[in-house]
Amino acid sequence: ITLIMETKNVITVTEFCQHYNIPEQFILSLNEYELVELAKENNTPCIYITEIQTIEKLIRFHFELDINMEGIHAITNLLNKVERLQEDVKALNNKLMFYEQVT
Repeated sequence: ITLIMETKNVITVTEFCQHYNIPEQFILSLNEYELVELAKENNTPCIYITEIQTIEKLIRFHFELDINMEGIHAITNLLNKVERLQEDVKALNNKLMFYEQVT
C-alpha cells in the first residue's frame, strides 16, 4: 500500500465495497496477491480509480464464477501473458509488413 496525496484519484475501500456489496477483505486479499495496488490516505486503504475496471473483472471471477483467490491469481497471470504475446505478434507483423514493402 502506497501513500498518496490527492484524494480525487482514489475511493476508500469501504465506499467501494458498500457500492458493490462485497466484503472489504476481498479487496485486501486482491492487494495481498498483488492483483491490485491500493493507496493509503489518512491510514485508510483506498482504491485508485484506474484500478476499478480490473477490480470489477476480478469481482465477476470470484462472485459470479466462484473462482477462489489462487485461481484468480493464476487466471490473471495467464491473461497478462496472452496480452503480452498478442502485442509481440502485432509488433512482429508490423516489422514483417515493413520489410515486405522495402523489398
